[in-house]
Amino acid sequence: MISSVYKAWHQRQTGASVNAPDTVAHGITRAGFLRLMATGAAGVALGGMVVGGFAKAAGNTAPVTDLDGVYDAWQSRFNAGDLDGLMALYDADVTYINPDGVEMIGSADTRTDYAALLALKPKIDIGDRKHVVYKDISLTTNHWALELTDPDGKLVNLTGGGIEVVRNIAGAGWLFIIDDASRSAS
Repeated sequence: MISSVYKAWHQRQTGASVNAPDTVAHGITRAGFLRLMATGAAGVALGGMVVGGFAKAAGNTAPVTDLDGVYDAWQSRFNAGDLDGLMALYDADVTYINPDGVEMIGSADTRTDYAALLALKPKIDIGDRKHVVYKDISLTTNHWALELTDPDGKLVNLTGGGIEVVRNIAGAGWLFIIDDASRSAS
């Protein structure tokens, strides 16, 4: 997800595609963009909150039993800055591939990446959802529109897509089990 946000932002700024991790876009590299987002994660780690009280405690972490409802819950929690609620939608053993293509097992690194993104106070609208279901597993795709404020205070609108794998786990509902942030469905 973070990678697709960066790619959309870069394409909007330059009209070019991002093929190399160090491509420069108006003075910021992909690595620089990710460092900027990591600054938000450091804010979360220090004191457990983002400046201005944006991050909120999980308000509703009841299991999501409706497949399409997992995206509704994800969108709602993301837009509320509810990191704990967002992470409640991920299996503890999630396979997470970060924007640099590094595969990690477990939710700790996923949490760090989302904390950094939530620090930018984004708002997302997830649409065009499709689900291919096999027993208790679903390959899901979507397209999203995201709005955030860049470091210069300028409002930025981005679009992209996602591919995830979710599993309906007894008692826990639908949970993300694979999240590949180095790829996009769009």
